[in-house]
Amino acid sequence: MESYLMFEPTQGTRTPGHYSEYKPCPALKAYVSCYWSSRTDGTELQNEPAVTVVPDGCTDLIFEWEAAGGGDVSIRYCGAFELPFSPEPKREGASATFAVRFFPGGAYPFIGVPLGEFKNALFRGTDVWGKAAAELGEQLRLAAGTAERIVRVETALLRLLAAADRGRAEAPPALYEAMVRIFAAKGTVSVQQLARSGNISARQLQRLFDSRIGLGPKTFCGIVRFQNILRDAERHPKLSWQGIAGPYGYCDQAHFIRDFKRFYGELPSSL
Repeated sequence: MESYLMFEPTQGTRTPGHYSEYKPCPALKAYVSCYWSSRTDGTELQNEPAVTVVPDGCTDLIFEWEAAGGGDVSIRYCGAFELPFSPEPKREGASATFAVRFFPGGAYPFIGVPLGEFKNALFRGTDVWGKAAAELGEQLRLAAGTAERIVRVETALLRLLAAADRGRAEAPPALYEAMVRIFAAKGTVSVQQLARSGNISARQLQRLFDSRIGLGPKTFCGIVRFQNILRDAERHPKLSWQGIAGPYGYCDQAHFIRDFKRFYGELPSSL
C-alpha cells in the first residue's frame, strides 16, 4: 500500500480562517500532501497572537504577496519542525498565500539536499530553489485564480521530478518500509523494531531519516502518533481523552498530557 494513503496530517482547530486545501494530481501524490491557500484582509488586531503551527512531519514551500497584486512575492521554505511554532507576526495589509505542503520526505526529490539541514527553521525559497522559485512566485501572483496556480505549480514540480535521477526520486527500500510500518502502527512502533524489520542498524535508520525526512525516527514516530490522536479528536468530539489516547499506548494520563503539550503547546483541555 502506498504510504501517502496511510497518513493524513492535520492542524486540528489551529487551521486559520480563509484557508483551503487542494489535492495534487496522481503523479505527485507520493510527494505532495496538498496545496493550500489563505487570505488575510488586513483588519486583524495588532495584538492578536500569531498562528501557531503544530508538527506534522511535512515541509512547505510558501508564496505570499499583497492581495492587491503589487509588490514582491515573499517565498519561504519551511523545514520539518519538532515543536509547535509561529511562522511570523501577522502582516499589515491584505495578503494572499499559496503553498505546497510536501508529504514527509516528499520535498527531497525536488531539492536533492538532506532535509535535516532545514530542520526547525524557515529559509528563503530562493536559497533552496534558486531563480526558479522567484519565477514561479511571479507566475502565481499573476495567475487568474487557484486552478491556474495549481497548474503552474504542478508543471514546475513535474519538470523537476523528471529531471531528478531515480535514486533521488524514489525512497530507499528500507526507508519506505519503515514509513509504511510507522503509518500502519500510527506511530506506536520503536526505532529498534523498525531497524530489525528493515534489517539495518538503528544508526543507519537514523541517517536515512535525517537525510530524507528531516527528523529522527523516534521524533517522527512521536509526531505521527500525535497527529493520529489529533485527527481522532476531530472525528470523535464526544470521546474522552482517555478513550482517545488509550489505544495509542498511553496508560499514564500524565505521560499523555506531557506529550500532547510538547507537540501542541497547550493542554488537551484547550481544544
